[in-house]
Amino acid sequence: MAIDEERGEPVPGPVSVAPSSPPAQPIPRPAQMTPGIREVQRAELHRTIWRIATDLRGSVDGWDFKSYVLGFLFYRFVSENLTAYLNEQERRAGDPGFDYARLSDVEAENGRQDTVDEKGFFIPPSALFANVRARAADDQDLNETLQRVFREIEASAVGADSEDDLKGLFDDVDVNSNKLGATVAERNQKLRKLLSAIGSLDLGDFSSHEIDAFGDAYEYLMQMYAADAGKSGGEYYTPPEVAELLAAITVTGRTEVDSAYDPACGSGSLLLKFRRILGPDKVRRGYFGQEINLTTYNLARMNMFLHDVPFEQFHLELGDTLLHPAHLDEEPFGAIVSNPPYSTRWEGDENALLINDPRFAPAGVLAPRSRADMAFVMHILSWLAPDGTAAIVEFPGVLYRSGSEQKIRRYLIDNNFVDAVVQLPPDLFFGTTIATCIIVLKKSKPDNSILFVDASGEFVHAGNKNQLSPANRERILAALAARGDEGHFARLVAAREVAENGYTLSVPAYVDPADSGVAVVAEVLNGQIAELARRQADRRALVEAVIADIEAAWLHCEASAEWKTLGELGEFVRGRRFTKHDVVEDFFTDTATTEIYTHYGTATSTTISHVRRDLSGQLRFARHGDVVIAAVGETVEDVAKAVAWLGGEAVAIHDDTFLFRSALNPRFVSYAMQTASFHSQKKKYVARAKLKRVSSASLAKISIPVPSMAEQDRVVDLLDRLDALVAGLSEDLRSEAAARRLQYEHYRERLLSFGEGRA
Repeated sequence: MAIDEERGEPVPGPVSVAPSSPPAQPIPRPAQMTPGIREVQRAELHRTIWRIATDLRGSVDGWDFKSYVLGFLFYRFVSENLTAYLNEQERRAGDPGFDYARLSDVEAENGRQDTVDEKGFFIPPSALFANVRARAADDQDLNETLQRVFREIEASAVGADSEDDLKGLFDDVDVNSNKLGATVAERNQKLRKLLSAIGSLDLGDFSSHEIDAFGDAYEYLMQMYAADAGKSGGEYYTPPEVAELLAAITVTGRTEVDSAYDPACGSGSLLLKFRRILGPDKVRRGYFGQEINLTTYNLARMNMFLHDVPFEQFHLELGDTLLHPAHLDEEPFGAIVSNPPYSTRWEGDENALLINDPRFAPAGVLAPRSRADMAFVMHILSWLAPDGTAAIVEFPGVLYRSGSEQKIRRYLIDNNFVDAVVQLPPDLFFGTTIATCIIVLKKSKPDNSILFVDASGEFVHAGNKNQLSPANRERILAALAARGDEGHFARLVAAREVAENGYTLSVPAYVDPADSGVAVVAEVLNGQIAELARRQADRRALVEAVIADIEAAWLHCEASAEWKTLGELGEFVRGRRFTKHDVVEDFFTDTATTEIYTHYGTATSTTISHVRRDLSGQLRFARHGDVVIAAVGETVEDVAKAVAWLGGEAVAIHDDTFLFRSALNPRFVSYAMQTASFHSQKKKYVARAKLKRVSSASLAKISIPVPSMAEQDRVVDLLDRLDALVAGLSEDLRSEAAARRLQYEHYRERLLSFGEGRA
């Protein structure tokens, strides 16, 4: 079922029917149809992973804790992978009892260089996951041990071809973070539990060469964290069935490709689908990708290793693809897949050099600064090989918006680069329920037509999201391969007709919706509403459980907290004044949902901004754990709004902003600054000018309750859980209201038809 983007309401999609004609080319399927682990084993593995990820994280936010779970899983993988490789080599050489894990570090050093040349890294036996885990109970300096091991693994590749692939991989696994505990003993206890839990996972035997349990576990973890993270999760993870469809589209009719590329590769899940579909040796030059977010870039590199992709076969780079593209010496690419960030900002026509960039110049116009979607399309087209295929996920607006985006579509269509457009169902991706689409690009086409496929009805319900089943994917691929008309599902349209239609690429403009009959429409609608009702019932039960926990916590909160002023608890840092000319256009980073007023306008994540590098020495920067507080607002309520800054990038603050630094849980402080008590105290200090202001000296006089660190963590966890559940319930209610409206309209038409058109 599709979503009307302007009205936010569902509209009926076509009913699934068998394809009317066989495919003209073979449809790509996974190279190994036998699953790596039996489904029962996989389900048990997933249950264990869920337990680890939820039970062990404690006070650490789930999104942050992923770095620890994934990092330790990666540490175990490289340890066992290296051990299995060296054991096999020595046993083939005539030593059947060889066990690398039992070797001394001195003996192992003799083979260091050969091991690095072959595997890309080296781990001495004492530093292997299993051996560190075995000693963990007696290691009072476990955090230092792990930090040293992680550094040594990365350092082993320095000077080798694999150096860039290993550098900084463990940066996000901060074993000395206060998030793990207030004391070294508490942190080490959490680290021991992590080692034990990850070590207890049944991931099979490397020597059997029959399983991909590590890769499966990693994918499951990333999917779980993406679902938990909502919008931010959707920025780094593409659902596996969508990823498989994209990769399959680009290799239809081929058994191997020269190279695979993703300009916004996220966690690398899209690129890895080529390995699943074609086989491990069928991407000849390897996998190429670029990612702008450091944490996600590290996830992608780990993901490659965990799927046993040799270091010399993947080439991932950190950076902004649109402004600073990597792989200039490796393009063009035979197969390109991408799920680029939707409607992200970029420099666009503010940068006079971009219009002359050979990637963007052919269209004669740049994508708008507020929406870089078409900039990614032009970049991908520029780097596509003459005989290659690209499949790109896009939001529907890209297909029909006017202005510069329409001019870029005109360039693509007039030059016969658009091969197909596929309308996908709604609610496939994390962080959005909008029905997305796929644009397929080719530089060498047999005709001057575009195939439009309406797959908005091709989905199954799975949990609280929709999914593309194998049958759904097969039908889409069959239509693309056949490249012909199929009633209410696919239509081949001449480019001339598309030009006459204002160069719109919106699928409903060319494929008539199915005359599905009232019974089928009712079935789809009623099924969707029933699923929403079940989801709401689950959420309400969870809300009641959290409220019960809050009630229990409240009984002893008063006795456990001491009220102190902010001045007693920490220090305030004031930002430096700078102007709009000092900063790039995307002045504000989208890092929090709290809106905070500044004299530059209302922006998420307060007044935090990216600034030009030549100012970096003059500015004051937010650090992880700071509470960012607005000093200025249009109303009293706007003043002193606060956000806990938990980002990792260097960001500067200007003089409308304070940073509050303390040993408290920053999320607890930001919650305390939302209370009626804080607001009542704040009113005494807010200057009554046109723009309301408050000084750091005044804020320092305001008191907040200060329970123990464990109690702070508990309060934050309870409020975070309740906030997420209420937000999810609100979204469900809005979705149900839209579906109920459509249901009403459907039954109104049915009642008033009086049998018209009935067979």
